[in-house]
Amino acid sequence: MGHQSPHYLKLKGKTYYFSRRVPKAFQKHSNCSRIEICLHTSLESKALRQASLLAQELDDQWSILRRRERNDRIVRIFGSEGVSSSALTSVVGRGPKLTEGLEVYLRLKGVGRPDTFEAGARRSIGYLLEVSEDKAIDTYERKDANALREYLKSRGLAKESIVRNLTNVRAVINFALREHGLPTNSAFSGVYLGEANAPKKRYVPAALELGKLQEICRTQDDELRWIIGIIINTGMRLAEVVGLSKDDLFLESDIPHLKVVPRPWRRLKTSSSERSIPLVGVSLWAAQRASEASENHFVFPKYCNEKKTLSNSASAALNKWLQHKINDRLVIHSLRHVMRDRLRNIECPVDIIDEIGGWSRGTIGDNYGLGHSLAVKYKWLSILLH
Repeated sequence: MGHQSPHYLKLKGKTYYFSRRVPKAFQKHSNCSRIEICLHTSLESKALRQASLLAQELDDQWSILRRRERNDRIVRIFGSEGVSSSALTSVVGRGPKLTEGLEVYLRLKGVGRPDTFEAGARRSIGYLLEVSEDKAIDTYERKDANALREYLKSRGLAKESIVRNLTNVRAVINFALREHGLPTNSAFSGVYLGEANAPKKRYVPAALELGKLQEICRTQDDELRWIIGIIINTGMRLAEVVGLSKDDLFLESDIPHLKVVPRPWRRLKTSSSERSIPLVGVSLWAAQRASEASENHFVFPKYCNEKKTLSNSASAALNKWLQHKINDRLVIHSLRHVMRDRLRNIECPVDIIDEIGGWSRGTIGDNYGLGHSLAVKYKWLSILLH
């Protein structure tokens, strides 16, 4: 005899099975009254995760069947008056409601993503629900997308923010449609937002400004200035820096360096982002000072914890300070861009530049070999100091 446990689990011997009764209304579709699937594990925690996913998938499928049966009933009622099945489907729809589709999207796509991923998706869907009802996702039309565009404009959102929200809505709807075996919806694609403006040229600090910035950082000597110091001679992304742990620092090595690796609290942007970077000049000084000052295993504990990195908070504080002290057009990401220019100007080979900054060129050769040694990267970074 198997032992029935919560969450549709049944233990037979040492192996867990998923076991769930099929509602009477759907037994005609499955030809059975109970679904039982071997999970091939004796670990309850693993079995619970698998059972939870299976249960949700069944709920999604049964939800589709309910809608299809409801549509069929409507067709039978109005068919004699000439109402076609296709016409009713365009109104009632075959897919889940928008809010249901959002939960499917977050449950499957949100695994391992930062909190901002879920917040952004919920915010964008919330905007759409301000101008449209919560209806089947395959029934949204261009008029809904246009209404969302006008609503976002009325809130004073920048064009880039409107594009991002439309992209989020499109991603949620089309992912949920694919999960339910339905054609994707193009209503939120190519929404007109006015003629494109010429892209703004990013401000790049001059050598004198970089020199002044390094002097101020050494003088002020605190957490935010250490973040800037590390970026100046490494070109790292802000999230990469604030997400550092002391395990990533190798300050006593023959060539002092740090490693950028994936962490539970900080994902990397691309596979090329994982790398080792020698520390020279102000970057070595800043890494040493930050490591000495931190009282836990995070290098910047104010902006990082076990769950996430707070790079947006750090960015706001850094940009405000940079624009006040150095130049009103300077932002922290400018230091990453100028790093590439500085390496170009000393004729550093492009593949070494890409390795130092974690840039991907998208060529087949990028995946071959282990890359350049620390000594080679150190040689070129040292030239920057002269």
